[in-house]
Amino acid sequence: MNEQAGAVREKRDPASYVPVRPRWIGGALLLGLLAFGAMFFFADARKLWQTLSDADFRMLPLPILCVIASYLTMARSYQGISRAAGHDVPMREMLKITFVANSLNYIVATGGLSGFAARMYFFTRLSIPSGTAVIISLAQTFMTNVTLLFFVITGFGYLFNSHTLQGPALVVTALLLTLSVTAAVVASLLLLHPRLRRRTLFVLAQATYWVMRRVLPHRAPARTHIWRYQFNLNRGIAFLLSRKRQMVAPLAYIILDWMFTLLILHTSFLAVRYPIRLSFVIVGFAVGIVLSLVSLIPGGLGVMEGSMAAIFASLGVPFETAVVAVLLFRAIYYLLPLLFSLFFLHGMFVQGSHVGELAATDPPAEGGAPRR
Repeated sequence: MNEQAGAVREKRDPASYVPVRPRWIGGALLLGLLAFGAMFFFADARKLWQTLSDADFRMLPLPILCVIASYLTMARSYQGISRAAGHDVPMREMLKITFVANSLNYIVATGGLSGFAARMYFFTRLSIPSGTAVIISLAQTFMTNVTLLFFVITGFGYLFNSHTLQGPALVVTALLLTLSVTAAVVASLLLLHPRLRRRTLFVLAQATYWVMRRVLPHRAPARTHIWRYQFNLNRGIAFLLSRKRQMVAPLAYIILDWMFTLLILHTSFLAVRYPIRLSFVIVGFAVGIVLSLVSLIPGGLGVMEGSMAAIFASLGVPFETAVVAVLLFRAIYYLLPLLFSLFFLHGMFVQGSHVGELAATDPPAEGGAPRR
């Protein structure tokens, strides 16, 4: 009888799904590699090589500097929000956390949860209470995504009004534009109406759980985890609204961060000797970033590059030129920060372990707060 009960528990235990996850990731990676290879299948190899041969590699410092500026402004936004929460994290530490957390998001397709978990780990190792660390991360994530949403609407709006798309491409663009505008309206309502915000977040959490249980049952988190996330997101938004003046500087840094990211793509085209308008860059970036986010393929491999190259080609850019520029953008924006992260990672974990040991042995100060 006990053996039968144990067998039933084993079937219901989420751990029993662990073997499924590698197969799912393997399938996603295979799809990404197929999409990646499709770019080269449809491209002319001689034109690709000619574009690469004619590239002006003296321009490469420009996108590299834009990457560094992007991460600096991103780290400053986190630093400003943490100060508003009463915790002053040194810029050096915040910059290292930003590099590592973002690199995890690019590698592991978990909707940003992998980077969120990394930030939580390092924030708590810096003696920031876990509840405050959650609020800091979610507040910055909310502002970042809302800012990105306006860039996406701008890109899709321009693409829809450019009259260069026809047939299915026009229908898909109209649908994505509608969804983006709807998301912007929902975000505005979340900011303006507290009661409606709580209700909307609860409904979205329920819908997310329902969809994941039916589409990806082996990856669906527990219902309580989703409820806790929407509760903390509500706290994060309330935190933003209660400190409007203190959020002005972080919001400005977030906008600068996205602008520098767009400039990485723009200067990548300069490096292949094909200057394009910034409006085209916004369009291609918006399409690529949205499709890479919804694909759940690690890092949006193949999806982002292929969609960006296709959009730029529809705007009159030679396809081979677009492929080389987008691959250059991918290498600089994704791989370069990964190298920085690998350089920082070991020292951060060692330092975090030392801080954790000190926090465990150091007696609390007056009022029960740990000494820092």
